[in-house]
Amino acid sequence: MPLRARLGECAIAFLLTAVLTGAEFLEGHTFFALALVAVWGSGLEGVCALLGACLGYLSFLGFVGGLRYIAASMMVYAVALAVGEFRIYRKSWFMPLMAALLNGAVGFVYQSAVGWNTQQVAAYLAELALTAGAVYCYRQAMVLRTHSHSGPWTPAQVAGVLVLGGTVMMTLARVMLGGIISLGRVLCVLVVMTAAWKGGVGVGAATGVVAGVAMDAAQGTMPYGTLVYALPGLLAGAWGSRGRLVCALSYVVAGAAAVLWMGNEENLQTVGLEVVLGAVLFLLQPEGLVNRLGRVLHQEQREDVGKLGRELAAQQLRRTATAFRAVTGGLREAFAPVPPNDQDTSRIFDRAAEEVCAKCRQRERCWQQEYQATRTALSDALIPMMERGEGIREDFPLHFAGRCTQFESFLAAANRELSSMLARRRYDSRVRESRAAVCAQYGQLAQVLDKAAGQLDEEPNVDPRRQRLTTQRMKTLGIRGQCTVSQDHHGHVHIRAEGPDVERLVQGGELSRLSTLLGCPLRQEGSAKGQVVLVQQEPLVAVAGLAAADRRGQSVSGDSGAWFKDDSGKLNFLLCDGMGSGLAAREDSNCALGLLEKFLRAGLDVEAALATVGEALALRGEAQGGFTTVDLFQVDLFSGRSAVYKLGAAPTYFKKSGGVERVVGRSMPAGVIPGMKADTFPQQLGAGDWVVMVSDGVVSPREDGWMRHLLEDYEGTSPQELAAQILTESGQREGEEDDRTVMVVRLEVRSPQQV
Repeated sequence: MPLRARLGECAIAFLLTAVLTGAEFLEGHTFFALALVAVWGSGLEGVCALLGACLGYLSFLGFVGGLRYIAASMMVYAVALAVGEFRIYRKSWFMPLMAALLNGAVGFVYQSAVGWNTQQVAAYLAELALTAGAVYCYRQAMVLRTHSHSGPWTPAQVAGVLVLGGTVMMTLARVMLGGIISLGRVLCVLVVMTAAWKGGVGVGAATGVVAGVAMDAAQGTMPYGTLVYALPGLLAGAWGSRGRLVCALSYVVAGAAAVLWMGNEENLQTVGLEVVLGAVLFLLQPEGLVNRLGRVLHQEQREDVGKLGRELAAQQLRRTATAFRAVTGGLREAFAPVPPNDQDTSRIFDRAAEEVCAKCRQRERCWQQEYQATRTALSDALIPMMERGEGIREDFPLHFAGRCTQFESFLAAANRELSSMLARRRYDSRVRESRAAVCAQYGQLAQVLDKAAGQLDEEPNVDPRRQRLTTQRMKTLGIRGQCTVSQDHHGHVHIRAEGPDVERLVQGGELSRLSTLLGCPLRQEGSAKGQVVLVQQEPLVAVAGLAAADRRGQSVSGDSGAWFKDDSGKLNFLLCDGMGSGLAAREDSNCALGLLEKFLRAGLDVEAALATVGEALALRGEAQGGFTTVDLFQVDLFSGRSAVYKLGAAPTYFKKSGGVERVVGRSMPAGVIPGMKADTFPQQLGAGDWVVMVSDGVVSPREDGWMRHLLEDYEGTSPQELAAQILTESGQREGEEDDRTVMVVRLEVRSPQQV
């Protein structure tokens, strides 16, 4: 190796090892630099690594704290020097094992001087296992430094690079910019965003998990960071194909949502600034560097590129899902025990007695000579005090109140203790609810990752006959390119054509001729330069009408509504009603509607999406208050199968050939109780059927006869006209004391002119 290159290797060994001495796992475990010394070997690079470790440990831990790891590092280097020429040294398990044993030997001496307990034994064994794992991962990463690879990285090498990068970020997380922003966390955002953009969903999620675990371990906090980096990494990978700016925006939006789930206003500002700064650096980084990383991430086997990529991504997603389930299980176990504090309500009198009776001349009479009578009197008074929330003189027996010379002071002290106890109980209840909500969010994220992995594993169901006919049609038109014709799990046709002139396939009536040729109506789903996507046309079409009115005296409605089609082809109609009226209610309903729409567009199951939104709103409501009703109508325009999902929403009305039907839910609004399940009402609809969704102020559930008669008597075909009539009649009957919104949907047979 040339001298300049050798000196460069030595500099890298010294600096990298010195940096890793600042990587602290939880509290007091700084073994990462020791593990890297075991990788560099016995040459000049190993000497530089040992020097970097010694200097770093002295700088970060001081002489006393760093001496343990300095001694272990020297012993590890001595082993490498002694057996470096033997075959056993090249075994993949030898140096990880030796580093763990030597670290354990030195650590045993140091820990024995302090003492042992169950927690310290567990931490000691965990450090030994992690030391061996770190040596193995670092060695896999260092292989890429000395060897040229024309093929893809192995999973072990990918893991090694991620672990090495994550531990470096643990040290950089201690570097604070302006006393607020962590350099390590900003760089984590940059790395995760870049990996998601160039690596896709799987790489983005995996990198986000590693970054989150590293930041959580460095700070010794609950695994909130894993959520803050993994979920944005997942979504940024999903949107990365649309360009760098879209990738950055999707990461920032997802990161903001993750921080809101945490419910910490201080973290909201700090982490928000770090996410934005990381996004700016991502947009400013050189294109050449990013493309080089993309080439590394996209190295694949030539014989089956697409299948291999899907398999690797599915494996990474499943591993990530397993990790999140493990986090969920660990948190549930940690949160399960209920603290015994404040279970004995009679303690309020003990504390009051310590404050008042200790200075009273009659304390011996009350608490020694007549102890049983005093306890009986206090027990009798405790029941009405707990029911009322405070005590009054009448709660106590007359003989006790008359005998006590400092009764008013005693009663005031008891009321203060009672108020404090009730406040602590309410706080404990909110903490348990918040913890349960956090666990549920991790579980929901694991389900999303599992579903994404299952979709990646699915092979497209190719329709060979229609694909052959489409290919022949393209050749007839002189279109050079390729096409893939497949069917989804419902049997609906999807066509993707690519080529320089492929747009001609849908121009000048060609789309209609292709539909006739394939035997199914088609519509254009999307297009880009050199690409056309066609899907099978639905036989039904939904026509919607909307009418709304603000509460009297208000200029802003607290209701929010929307309709959209998700990727599965189902049409979704959403109506959310925020608590109260005005701007605050509008913000609550907009928040619920926006989150639910994003989750449904992303492909989440309805139940999972509603549960996630409910948990998020419950966490948000702890700080800001408020809740929101959610009314969702979902219909499949191929089959007419539909369902209504309600969280505290007003009734929904169906007008069919057999009459008018009403469905009423019993669930609470979203954000009131974490984990509340939505009421579900499946329906089978056809052409000519009507659906009427209303907010709370439109109709009273107990007096809705006028609504039924209006729907039965209506003979028109305009949803907008019917919505306006319902709103007008509602104002006359129910008044204008609440925001009112009416959404009417009518199903019709699709005509050839309708797209």
